[in-house]
Amino acid sequence: MQVSLYTALALLVLTAIGFLVGRRRALAAGADGRVRLHSLPNYHGYYLAIWTGAPALILLALYGVMGSNLTNALTLGELERASAPLRAAYQSELETDARLADLQASLARADQDVAVTREALLAARAANDTPTASALSAELTQTLRTRNTLHEEIETRRVELAEAIADGPLGRDADPRALAGFEYANLTPERRALFIADARAYAFAEGLPSRDSAPLRATADILPGYENLLRFSAAGLAFAIAVFGLTLARGRIRKEFRARNRVETMVTVLLFVCSVIAILTTVGIVASLLFESGRFFASIDWRVHEFLFGTQWSPQIGIRADQIGQTGAFGAVPLFAGTALITAIAMCVAVPVGLFAAIYLSEYAGSATRAWAKPALEILAGVPTVVYGFFALLTVGPFLRDFALFLGYEDAVTQSALAAGLVMGVMIIPFVSSLSDDVINAVPQSLRDGSYAIGATKSETVRQVILPAALPGIVGAILLAISRAVGETMIVVMAAGQGANLTPNPLESVTTITVQIVMLLTGDQEFDSPKTLSAFALGLVLFVLTLCLNVIALQVVRRYREKYD
Repeated sequence: MQVSLYTALALLVLTAIGFLVGRRRALAAGADGRVRLHSLPNYHGYYLAIWTGAPALILLALYGVMGSNLTNALTLGELERASAPLRAAYQSELETDARLADLQASLARADQDVAVTREALLAARAANDTPTASALSAELTQTLRTRNTLHEEIETRRVELAEAIADGPLGRDADPRALAGFEYANLTPERRALFIADARAYAFAEGLPSRDSAPLRATADILPGYENLLRFSAAGLAFAIAVFGLTLARGRIRKEFRARNRVETMVTVLLFVCSVIAILTTVGIVASLLFESGRFFASIDWRVHEFLFGTQWSPQIGIRADQIGQTGAFGAVPLFAGTALITAIAMCVAVPVGLFAAIYLSEYAGSATRAWAKPALEILAGVPTVVYGFFALLTVGPFLRDFALFLGYEDAVTQSALAAGLVMGVMIIPFVSSLSDDVINAVPQSLRDGSYAIGATKSETVRQVILPAALPGIVGAILLAISRAVGETMIVVMAAGQGANLTPNPLESVTTITVQIVMLLTGDQEFDSPKTLSAFALGLVLFVLTLCLNVIALQVVRRYREKYD
């Protein structure tokens, strides 16, 4: 890391030198005064600085992104070459083991039984034959458990064969690197990532490893050599590119050289690249959500309807096949309902208060009142959400519970959707008020003067002229506030609880999509289980909902937009 940092600093210094060299050379070229320079001297300096620093810094950035992967790839390639005899022996055992062959044949029959039973179940449901459908559903469940058991037995047998190879004569005489490569080759993709992370933790002190073993130590011994080789190679190549760019660009500086045009073209390309990066980032996020969500739906046998319309959310996966809740319950309707309920309560607070505050500050308040009222209102946006959560948990929640008990509602609890929604609405008020105030102030004064000229009062002018003119911006402010409410997590965790309850009662505890995503991805999780992968499916649904809100808002804005001179 220090080598890359020093290289970047040296390149920045070289870039500054390139700017000075280019500027001085341009001044020297136009010193005689007979022919004026096409571009200002600074443009020549910018041109030389760009050619000196940009390619080299891009190379360093690429190394920063891909350097670790290249180091891992070279290390794993060496491990693969060292473990070739062990892997060949293991492959031979897989092909000749009778027990494994029997298990694979049984698994093939189980897969066929699952397909046949599933087709019969769909036919029974289509024919409204409830007794047959119930029997087939129970049979399908049992067949799926059998198939899962066979999968586990096959994996267990593979592990036994691998351990026999590693503990046998061939393994005892093998180099530790060969054992490391053999162990890595037999891991799942998720376990492979953990193996590399642990090896890098030993080699470069990148956190604490999850375990200690001789193969990990052997891998850790290889990593620093390739890391240093790539690091110094990248630094040397970056310097060479910088010097080459400086020399090449310096030779082009003449009186007639159009440095300004070249620099502006480069800036245009830079802006275009930044736009493409933003678009590709969005595409990458969506692709990641789609890919991981596909893995989740595949793990629950593509029961998408159960996820979207199911009313039971209990994403717990049992360790054993006979454990209760082994397949989990992934009905996300309680999460959708909880998110909608809390968001609706928050918007019922934020939209009227924020909009009326914006109207008052922009149309009725004097300059002195506005000078202190608007900053004071915007302070709410700077309060950490955890403070709002404590306030909701310790003050608002108990007050609402006691008030409900006073009115005779005996099931009131401290953590409720109403407490979370009210406090969240207070937090969102500045998003509505500040943006709406800016939009209302942007309405041309001529519209107000024209309204007053025909005899309208101030309130009539606000209702009939100013608000219709500012409607697109107000809709945008409300949409931003809704997105902020949907994405809030800390207040919901502390004020509304974590129970996935399907209820319209705001005095009961509920949870939201974002809270469940945090719970599913917090702690030591394996990204090969439906429980963890369900977080990506929830994220995909949240993305689609936000996209729908955007489309609706655009339609509203397009319908009610009015153009003013």
